[in-house]
Amino acid sequence: MDDVSWNEIGGIVGKRPSCIKAVRDAADFISSLKKDSYLFKIVDNGLDVLKENMFAGERIEKKKFPKYYVQKYGINNLYKYNLDAANRLIYTLVTDELGITVVVLGILSHKEYEKRFGYR
Repeated sequence: MDDVSWNEIGGIVGKRPSCIKAVRDAADFISSLKKDSYLFKIVDNGLDVLKENMFAGERIEKKKFPKYYVQKYGINNLYKYNLDAANRLIYTLVTDELGITVVVLGILSHKEYEKRFGYR
């Protein structure tokens, strides 16, 4: 467990996931991006960050979960990772036989993020 850091109360601070996956919609979106595009580069960089630390994103309070994610994926945790000032990577953590998997639920513009999360 050399990839785990413990804080003063004994909880995991940073840990590598067993793997990173994406739901079909997110995978299709990511695979449609041109390899030399800015959005591809920041998504790729964001995924690299999550490969090193699955807790790099900001945990979203349960009461703020959009019904969309709860109904479609039955999530019980939700995170957002700011790719830049205008784009968000939304993901959840799922326990599997190998450990914990990061599951990418979507890549949203800031405007789409605000709409989905009910801020506007």
